[in-house]
Amino acid sequence: MPQSDIYNIGQIYFKRFESWPSQILEPLSKDTKVILVIPCYKEPNITITLNSLADCLAPQCPIEVLIVINASEQDPAEVHLQNRRSQKQVAEWVRLKQPDFLSCQVIYNDSLPSKHAGVGLARKIGMDEALRRFMSIDYDGLIMNLDADCTVAPNYLTTLEQTWLAQDFQTITVCFEHTLDNIDDYRLLEGIIYYELFLRYYINGLRYAQFPYAFHTVGSSMGCRATTYSLSGGMNRRKAGEDFYFLHKTAQLGKVVQLTNTTVYPSARTSDRVPFGTGKAQQDWLAKSGRHQLLYHPQSFEDVKQLLAAIPGWYQTDQNWNSDWAKSLPTAIAAYLEQQHFPNIWDNLRASSRSWPVFQKKFFAWWDGFRVLKFVHFARDHYYQQIPAEEAGFRLLKKLCILYLEEVHTAEELLLRYRTLDQQNY
Repeated sequence: MPQSDIYNIGQIYFKRFESWPSQILEPLSKDTKVILVIPCYKEPNITITLNSLADCLAPQCPIEVLIVINASEQDPAEVHLQNRRSQKQVAEWVRLKQPDFLSCQVIYNDSLPSKHAGVGLARKIGMDEALRRFMSIDYDGLIMNLDADCTVAPNYLTTLEQTWLAQDFQTITVCFEHTLDNIDDYRLLEGIIYYELFLRYYINGLRYAQFPYAFHTVGSSMGCRATTYSLSGGMNRRKAGEDFYFLHKTAQLGKVVQLTNTTVYPSARTSDRVPFGTGKAQQDWLAKSGRHQLLYHPQSFEDVKQLLAAIPGWYQTDQNWNSDWAKSLPTAIAAYLEQQHFPNIWDNLRASSRSWPVFQKKFFAWWDGFRVLKFVHFARDHYYQQIPAEEAGFRLLKKLCILYLEEVHTAEELLLRYRTLDQQNY
């Protein structure tokens, strides 16, 4: 896509979608290729993240960092006080420690409407601003997300830049790992092991099923091309899960690159910032819910695999839905397809598709990441009870034909094995 298109596409986006006015007056360096967006809400020490970025190997081109310090109009006074402290921390850090290759800008908004205030809106404000910044230099650059409680590998910035300059893609995700060796509280350590195992188990289940959009949806390690951001309709305003919906939307627009040669390290701390996610999972764990000690039954992924394997053959028949096809599927997924009125969906997709590639694209626009997740929950609730994480994780590794399984005994050993698997399959 020609770089000149960024301005026109961006203009259309801002005409169609509500956004906050631009808040940064300082011109963007014309050499900028990557802009990082960092939401910051009630963050006690954002300088940990900034120091980690400053300690990175220096990229060839400057990197802009947009820090969106945010709160709702109804947040308690202590939140606003901490945000003002964060603003001062950033200003002091910029004055004393900011390296030449970074340019940190603060967007401060402490009166967001409480109905929408949250991480989704904060990311949207920052990513909208990043889009404007790239429009101002007529460059279709990379808009990346990071969180204010993360650190990064030393090669993080150079790897982003080199990948951006060397490859043509629409969406990017970066390998992530919660740091396990600096957690003093064993309960927190145990909780984050089970939670990260839950995340990796699910994605590898999708890979086993041959689902084409099997990638992690972690807000602190995702990004996209500026034009892709515009064409997708931008970031949503969800208070949690914004990353899942955003990435599955942008993935429909083209190539997704999954980086394994650098890493983002999210915090394993508890948090009340969002209704689900890492921080909430850790809170639940400390409350002894034990929710992530159980994982989805591996048969759920087997069902998805059988459906996806059957679709090409059904298409080749060049006909409308045949009720006999459902009889060849496992009962759980056949029941789910019936609930979703799939026979009508099939007929409509078949009638509107002139070729297999067109049909395939339309089918996966319907059978997207959200609908797959809904099936897994449907199967859990009605057909396949969850099983202990160690058993589920081991059984999926066997399905994936991973060798040396006798070495895997604990949840932590499983997690390390799944991390290695993700490094290979990203």
